[in-house]
Amino acid sequence: MIEIEKCGILLAPSVRLGAKFNAGMVRADGQVHMLYRWAQNFEKAQSSNFRYQKNFIAHATLDLNGNLICDDDAPVISPCCEYDKAGIEDPRIVDFEGSYYIFYTCYDLKQARVGLSKTDDFIHYKRLGIVPAPSFDKDAFIFPERINHKIAYIHRIGRTIQIDYFDEMDDLFDKAFWKNYCVGRSDIMKSSYWWESSHIGGGIPPFKTKDGWIFFYHGVDLGVYRGGVALLDLQNPSKILARLPYPILEPTEEYEKSGDVNNVVFPQGSFLNGDTLYISYGAADTVVAMAKMRLSELLDELKKYPVD
Repeated sequence: MIEIEKCGILLAPSVRLGAKFNAGMVRADGQVHMLYRWAQNFEKAQSSNFRYQKNFIAHATLDLNGNLICDDDAPVISPCCEYDKAGIEDPRIVDFEGSYYIFYTCYDLKQARVGLSKTDDFIHYKRLGIVPAPSFDKDAFIFPERINHKIAYIHRIGRTIQIDYFDEMDDLFDKAFWKNYCVGRSDIMKSSYWWESSHIGGGIPPFKTKDGWIFFYHGVDLGVYRGGVALLDLQNPSKILARLPYPILEPTEEYEKSGDVNNVVFPQGSFLNGDTLYISYGAADTVVAMAKMRLSELLDELKKYPVD
């Protein structure tokens, strides 16, 4: 069994009036850009969970060893329409065809939808639209390159992970496609182990290795969030080549077990520095934490658990 090294809390709110968590990452220009969910003005709801009154996306930079350089501590993408009036959450970043595409969840208190923006410099951001899926749609991102000339889009409707293919980015917003969407037709991964019995969802945008696409996801059981990992085929990512039967990341530290939502680790971003793979994850819906491991060791471990 491979173990991941936890590096501790990377980002936390300076004043306890909210939370900073669930961060995407991408390596660019000798540093790492991080976009995280910045939630403010929370209040306790009857369900004993916390309801945030404001959710933004904010920006920070790291060095290539995963150390924080600067936290801008200001919104770069904010709610702006009826579909995201309750906030925008959980950004993932994908370097795709010369731009950085940012996928995030939009919430209007009734339905979660996927929003999409892009940037070339992490200073200026352009909104591209909101995906008009027929029901709750979350945990979305694309592969960093085309698969058989198509844009491969991973997302979650319901309890499973789906993948759909599009010719161009604008096709994500095709209302006719989504009007006729059949939930379940494009599932690529379902719950298989006890620690993901409630549901699973995408975590970190896949990254390419010679052996396949490394794909981190999250699994939920009895309200506990854990991180899993699988290896997908390079030419047909709907085919799972290998999958660890145990969680690679789970709540063990106090900052993961206790927070605004207890017992949550939520992997969402990664970057490579040599053979070292850094992973950012939200802990207890309160802070951004960092972990690291050897990519070569992860690939060796995955090969022990092939999927027929």
